[in-house]
Amino acid sequence: MDHAYRSSWPLILMVLIGLITLSGCAKNTGGVTASSATTATNNSTTAVLTKADQQISQTKIAAARKTLASAANPNAAVKNLATGLKYYQEAEEALENNQLSLAKGYFETLSSYDGTTDASFIAARQKLVKQYQAVKQANGYYNAARDDLSVHDLATAKANIDKLDRVSDSHPVIKELQKKALAMKQAIMNYEASQSMSSGSESSTVVSSSSSSSSSDSNSATSSTDSTSSSSSTATSSSDSSTSSSSSSTLTTSAIIKQFQDAAGVTFASDTEFNITKQTSDYYQITAVYAADESSSSASKTVTDTYRYYPDSGNVTKEDSASGTFE
Repeated sequence: MDHAYRSSWPLILMVLIGLITLSGCAKNTGGVTASSATTATNNSTTAVLTKADQQISQTKIAAARKTLASAANPNAAVKNLATGLKYYQEAEEALENNQLSLAKGYFETLSSYDGTTDASFIAARQKLVKQYQAVKQANGYYNAARDDLSVHDLATAKANIDKLDRVSDSHPVIKELQKKALAMKQAIMNYEASQSMSSGSESSTVVSSSSSSSSSDSNSATSSTDSTSSSSSTATSSSDSSTSSSSSSTLTTSAIIKQFQDAAGVTFASDTEFNITKQTSDYYQITAVYAADESSSSASKTVTDTYRYYPDSGNVTKEDSASGTFE
């Protein structure tokens, strides 16, 4: 019996060693599994960010947001970039609808957001902000031109339309505003052409009437010597009156230019030309055309200044070429 008891100890010892070995293997296996899971998660996050960056670079913001939302375990970088893209899309939508009052708040939020340093996001944001500034400028010129037309200030309206045309069409809203402004400019040109034709027609009518009168006077002279003398006298008187009227009109224009020069307080060169381009009940709009300096590189360009002379008050204002306003 004592021998049998002693022989069981080696067997018990072997069983214990086996259990300890199996336990260690289980622990090691668990460690490897956890490490592999962490690596897989990190790889997944990196892939999501890389794909989102590519989509942002192509201005596919909605697609980039979906890509970020697909991350199984999003980290801080993924979450912060997703927030930035949300602000971007809100500002972008307001700008596309040309809702500048609404866009202002969105762009302030977008511009001040510093939750992410993602290079693709920052580049896209800078581009969108530049477009926003250009759209604001285009709207300013368009609204100014529309206001000018409402008060029949055609010259200033055309000046603002020209400024709008020079804005880079970096956004669809700018292209649309330029298209509408082109229609306004064409309407102005059509109106001016009709006015010019109307003026020419009136001049022709006056000449025809004068010719008819002369013919009638001539026929009267044939029938009677006394009538001829009377007609001749009448024709001479009419001719003198016409000359006097023409002279009065010329003097009136000259007087306006002279009064304007005196009131402007500016010494103009002797070869400066003055054209009255507009007349209202309050002011004369006068364009000064300066002779080109042949020694200058801009000799081929006509240099002008536009003024408004208010005869009642004697005030003179000059147009600011940048803003189109008179000061």
